Amino acid sequence: MEALAWLVPLILVVAIFVVGVRALLSSRRSGEPLICTTCGAQTDMPQSKTRGSFAIEIVLWLAFVIPGLLYSLWRQSTRQKVCPSCGNATLIVANTPDGRKRAARFSEGKS
Repeated sequence: MEALAWLVPLILVVAIFVVGVRALLSSRRSGEPLICTTCGAQTDMPQSKTRGSFAIEIVLWLAFVIPGLLYSLWRQSTRQKVCPSCGNATLIVANTPDGRKRAARFSEGKS
């Protein structure tokens, strides 16, 4: 049992690291207005979507430290901004030529 005494502090340090990284990456407000190329919704506060399962992440952390760490890192690296209206990851900056063209097309009622 004493051989595993280092495991609890290691898990705590990694958990604090993961929570800190999530806090840094979760700033919701985008610097520029975005437009969804699928539904035409415009926003400056996109939602964040992470691939994978939180339940699987917890099980891997409880069962095995290294696979849990790798899975957590993979989940964080696949995080992407999605449209708050339709949930698709097809956001582009609205202040670009393509963004303005799409905004005009959606305002006319065409898709």
